[in-house]
Amino acid sequence: MTEPIVFDRYDDVIAALADASLVPPPAADGPPGGVAWLRARVARFGSGEVHARRRALVEADLASLDPGALRRAAATGCASDVRLRVVRALAAQLGLAEPEAVARDVVLVARAYFADAPDDPEADAAVARLLPAMGCGEAGAEQEDPGQEGAGGEDTGQEGAGREGAGQERAANRIGLLVQACEATAALVEHARRGTGLEAALRDDPPVRMMRRVAARDTAVAGVALPAGTPVLLDLVAAQEPDREPLTFGASPRSCPGRAHALAIAGGILHGASALGEESR
Repeated sequence: MTEPIVFDRYDDVIAALADASLVPPPAADGPPGGVAWLRARVARFGSGEVHARRRALVEADLASLDPGALRRAAATGCASDVRLRVVRALAAQLGLAEPEAVARDVVLVARAYFADAPDDPEADAAVARLLPAMGCGEAGAEQEDPGQEGAGGEDTGQEGAGREGAGQERAANRIGLLVQACEATAALVEHARRGTGLEAALRDDPPVRMMRRVAARDTAVAGVALPAGTPVLLDLVAAQEPDREPLTFGASPRSCPGRAHALAIAGGILHGASALGEESR
């Protein structure tokens, strides 16, 4: 396996994130309704037009959520597992039935979601339960081309959601939103607790420490040639500079669209529904 090219300077990381030729490693498809199937259909692992379409679904969900209400929702409850509190707050504000059950299943999915080759029957079963629970109209999951960008940069998704069902794609990306918030926001809370607060955690001990990319076509970053297929590793911790924006939420054009929501939930868990949280309303 080719060793990844590592970028650990702030400006180089920003340049790599802005390079459309550097994409997340594509997720291999899997049996309908399982974790691999889910990974192959979410914005996180997509690129090109497919990513844009799926990201729009996530942004629409986030636009419907009031960060102040999320903070208040996260401030309630006493679950010892921070992940359950994070997901329950999001699920409730999204209007999902049985937020507690959704939270338990999302935690199961999260343990397999970030593996390149997930093999977890319990997590697969949780995905199957979550799909109809997302309120997107289509409970099933049929096997179709997930629509990734090919190694040469071509968009292989065709019309994507039109073949598999728009409801299924919405449901998959809603699950992806919950799973990614589950792990990253919970980690942010834990890191803030062991340090000196949220701002310090974002800068010095972020929940996302590395980002992976692969060159979909020949490109170059900071004068380093990256032939198609080259794996790239972005070291966010080493690259962080004291007086610059934290890198943990990424950068344009793939910056995390849920930054305000994640900070609101983390603030609610750490400090309660204080007056500080009301400023985000």
